[in-house]
Amino acid sequence: MKFTLDKIPRGMIYHKIIESVGYFMTSFFMPLDDHSTIKKFESKFAEYCDREYCVAFPFARTAIYFALKNLNLSKGSEVILPPITIKGIVDVILALDLVPVYVDWDIDTLNFQLDDLHRKTSPKTKAVVITTLFGLVPDMKVLVDFFRDKGIFIIEDFSQCLNGSFDGKRVGTFGDVGIYSCSSIKTLDTLGGGLAITSDTATYEALKKSQAGLSLADRKFLIKKAWVNLVRNVATTRLIFSLAVFPLLQIMRRFNPEATLKQTGSRNKDRLPTLPKVWFSSYSSFQANIGLAHIDGVSASDQIRIDNANFLKARCDLDKFPKTTKSSANVYWQLVMVQDPKKAQEVFARHGIDTATTSLELVAALEKYPNKTMTPVAEKIYHNGIFLPCFPGLSNADLERIVNATNQLI
Repeated sequence: MKFTLDKIPRGMIYHKIIESVGYFMTSFFMPLDDHSTIKKFESKFAEYCDREYCVAFPFARTAIYFALKNLNLSKGSEVILPPITIKGIVDVILALDLVPVYVDWDIDTLNFQLDDLHRKTSPKTKAVVITTLFGLVPDMKVLVDFFRDKGIFIIEDFSQCLNGSFDGKRVGTFGDVGIYSCSSIKTLDTLGGGLAITSDTATYEALKKSQAGLSLADRKFLIKKAWVNLVRNVATTRLIFSLAVFPLLQIMRRFNPEATLKQTGSRNKDRLPTLPKVWFSSYSSFQANIGLAHIDGVSASDQIRIDNANFLKARCDLDKFPKTTKSSANVYWQLVMVQDPKKAQEVFARHGIDTATTSLELVAALEKYPNKTMTPVAEKIYHNGIFLPCFPGLSNADLERIVNATNQLI
């Protein structure tokens, strides 16, 4: 009976249930435009990340949009992108009349493959988005030195790598601008939002001017975000997950194995004719209050997840995990292992463990978007990178069960 009621979900929401209930209830009436609260959270986040400034936007893609727009790049300028990311970043680049260039991954770092990077960088390359996915940190010095030498504007998307570092320096502080997405299932989740950090005064002032031109925060959108947060939180509590969600996932997998593979479900791959208005609404003081309440607890929960990931890596086949570098302090937002995902889901399910692949998009292969590119390593990770649960809240018995399942799979 204990095993029956002790299924392990694929992830967690980093809020307590009572907090999620409170966020949903108060989202209907809490003030959204208390600028002093927003400024307080921006200052707190900047200090937390060892940067001088922070500017809050409704989405990470919005922050990237304005970081690029403010460069006044000529039409057709190239922006180097990771082959796996959110589709919205590509939509933003195309809306600015820029050209996305996709560089394949290195299998050990899940970041830019240096040979491919050299081949695809040209005089037209004016900006790059370095994305530290899954909480894995590559050799940031090599990458940043390469782009600096060529005068390329560096945007770091560290949405999955808050508190990661390389050689003692925080991820998000190597480039000209760092971008953090504080959306659902992130370690610092404020029901959405994109935080841009920088230490360059001119960049900060340009971003503040862009922020000032945004429309009022969209309450209906925030209510929806709060509701999704609450539903996910309830669904991943051990009792509800064991009694209802896990059995439902197994039924779905039996009839359609593809239906349960993605972490948070499949997403629309159609190209956007125009950027949605909600992308240009303001970040709210309602969200800023959530950030202020949780930011000081992120490091402690990160350390638990790091310890869990290191425990699993030590007890399982290390060849299945990316190795990064000796100077990389990874935070393992997700512990990814290369394996046949359908087989992995089947094996883990027999042990009462739910697993998934990334819900991000293989943007380099999008059919309805220009500049489609073959990126074999990224494609392998996209289709075969399965996540092992390592989030805070797992017991020693849970971790042992994950080890046993993983070693049976291997």
